Order: sequence, then C-alpha cells, then structure tokens
Amino acid sequence: MSYQLLKMIHILSAKIMIGTGLGSAFYLFMTYKRGSVQAIKEVVKLVVLADTIFTFPSVVIQIITGIGLAERMNLTYSKWFWVVIGVSVLVFGTWLKAVFIQFRLRKIIEEREELTPEYHRLMSHWLYLGVPSFLASIYIYYLMIYKPFL
Repeated sequence: MSYQLLKMIHILSAKIMIGTGLGSAFYLFMTYKRGSVQAIKEVVKLVVLADTIFTFPSVVIQIITGIGLAERMNLTYSKWFWVVIGVSVLVFGTWLKAVFIQFRLRKIIEEREELTPEYHRLMSHWLYLGVPSFLASIYIYYLMIYKPFL
C-alpha cells in the first residue's frame, strides 16, 4: 500500500473516531440533561451502536495505519513515537472504560425505566472520562501534524 493511501486511511479513521465520539457524547449528554427517560433509553442504545460499528473499527485502523506510517517515516522507537503510543493508550483506556459505562447505562435504563442514583453516578464518571479522552485525542492530532520531539 502506498504511503499516501495509508495516510489517507489514517486521517479518515481519525476523523471518524473523533467525530463519532464527540457527536455521540454530545447527543447522550444533552439528552441526559433534558431528563426524558424514553429519549435517553433510545440515545444510549444508539451511542453503544455507534461505538461498536464506527469508533471501535476506527481505533483498530488508527493503530495499524499509525504504526505503518511511523515505520515508513522511520519514526518507530523515536521519542515522538513513544509519546504517541503513551497518549494513545491513555485515550484507548479512558474510551474503553466509558464504553463499559455506556453498556451499564443502557442496562439500567432498560431494566428500571428510570434515572436511578447509580445512573447519575455513572453519567458523572462517563463525563469525567470523556473530557480527558477528547483532549488527549486532540493532542494526538497535534502530534500527528507537528511531530514535536523529533
């Protein structure tokens, strides 16, 4: 695969990852703030679905294409590469934890049909995971574009 095609796939998957993540988070948070149990029930189902069919595959593609690009640019094992890997692990870890929370939120709302104290607590955790994950993702964009530490 050519470098240009690999780079295009990498950029498109990054856009899908950030876009789906930010869009899903926005809709879930705004629906939650409005308090309609039925609307929250539907939106949390869609957020879980979006993470399954869009975000997860784009994360996998990011890893594969990112390592491929770094190899082609002879950047593997550079300080820049390890910073990118470290921040990516942080993003992946917080995103994965948020996904598990989303599954739990979906289960609670489907079983109880109400916003329980546990639901509110989990939404707070979900939000507190999402903010640093999003900011770290933006930092990865910075690293991709400017390649500091080289």
